[in-house]
Amino acid sequence: MTLRLLLLIALTPFLGLSQKPLQPLIMKLVSDPQLAQTKWSICAVDLATGDTLAAFQPQTPRVGASITKLISSSAALYVLGPKHTATTEIILEGKMLANGVFDGNLRILGHGDVSLGSKYFCNQGEELDFIDRWVAAVKAKGITSITGDIIADGSTFGAYDCPVGWLKEDMGNYYGTGAYGLNFYDNILKLKFNTTTAGTPLKYTGCYPADIRYNLKIEANAAGISYDNTHVYGTPFNFERTIKGRLPANRTGFEVKASMPDPERLLADLVYAAMQAKGIRVDGGAMSARFNKSLQTPVYESEVIFTEQGRTLEEIVYWTNHQSLNMFAEGNLLQLGAQRYGTGTYENSLRVLDEVLQQWQIGPCRVVDGSGLSRENRMSAGQFVQLLSVQTKETYYSSFYNSLPVAGLSGTLKKVCSGQAAQGKMHAKSGSMRGIRAYSGYVETTEGHQIAFAIIANGFSISSDAMISKMEPFFNGMATFQAQPK
Repeated sequence: MTLRLLLLIALTPFLGLSQKPLQPLIMKLVSDPQLAQTKWSICAVDLATGDTLAAFQPQTPRVGASITKLISSSAALYVLGPKHTATTEIILEGKMLANGVFDGNLRILGHGDVSLGSKYFCNQGEELDFIDRWVAAVKAKGITSITGDIIADGSTFGAYDCPVGWLKEDMGNYYGTGAYGLNFYDNILKLKFNTTTAGTPLKYTGCYPADIRYNLKIEANAAGISYDNTHVYGTPFNFERTIKGRLPANRTGFEVKASMPDPERLLADLVYAAMQAKGIRVDGGAMSARFNKSLQTPVYESEVIFTEQGRTLEEIVYWTNHQSLNMFAEGNLLQLGAQRYGTGTYENSLRVLDEVLQQWQIGPCRVVDGSGLSRENRMSAGQFVQLLSVQTKETYYSSFYNSLPVAGLSGTLKKVCSGQAAQGKMHAKSGSMRGIRAYSGYVETTEGHQIAFAIIANGFSISSDAMISKMEPFFNGMATFQAQPK
């Protein structure tokens, strides 16, 4: 099946239109005068018969934006298994003295869990309750004083930057946060603003979780609008940030979500403050091991006193694809390197990913991140179809399939084909950036066949909503497709 599928896709340009019954829908789309400058890669294959139903430049690599999450999530499920969990360990390093004094450090050792304190797994207002559990574990040891430091340590992942191709205009925003050895609260800060009359500067009133190092320069004004039209600019581990754009006038406590400059450092601060508030004195400070090698190796005898268990990969992949969460996707990718080499760097993780794609006979492509936020990614529609075909044979397929949004019903596809033929029948991942729109997934036809498809458009100038409307006839055509007798 796999070899036949590859051959059919490769021979697609030489097959007659009669052999590709959905081709007229594609030709109408690619010949649309409004899309004259658009670069395409399109492929749809009936997985029951192996027949190519539609294709246009199926082997031409394009930028797929968030459909890249199909690659990282399927690879993570393949390598790690759907029940894999990442942990965060609370470790005492040193020895107990008299009168509740612990002579040493408290280390928070992260193993890349992206679900810690995430809003997708916690009730509102309870996201940081894990800190109370950690403090309780320390108190349970009879400790009233720590002579050393609180050390937040995510160094086993070694991810010190965002992937190649990420833009500065993305990195400072909530969707542009990286994934690291220690992640929490979705690595997001909620910035609060008061605004007055249109044209006046915003008044920044603070953030949650409180980060005393966050230094925000205001280059944004109030305006006569009703929505957030701002961008936060900044790079990882740099606390100097700038907000530009506009917010609605005459508002109090207007919330803008932004990325944490350094989740590891902030977590150390929060745990330090919680210790003091609960009556545990800490003589040292709140430290990050990220750029201090001397803090990355314990110098005393150590004891794990608490292990925070993360959510299963199956659960994380569901939210990764359903809500297109970039940080989750990057974390899924970095788990590959951590599993194979013990260090979750991009270099290690992409090496594992390349091996997996080779096993799946995907062919040469360029994938540099897990989320698709990088414009350096290049993969063809035919390669995505091959990826999707392989997944149907894997034991974890139900976990992968169930993570995909459903047209007209859920996730990022809730408004796509709403009330149309493809509603409820198309399970797919969407991808969207400026000038880029892509979809890839499965369509269940009226007669019970399953179609694997990918459609990638690059370089168009119409609105994203207008492009979706132009693609919808193709989605509906797949849903109502009926195979012709041979």
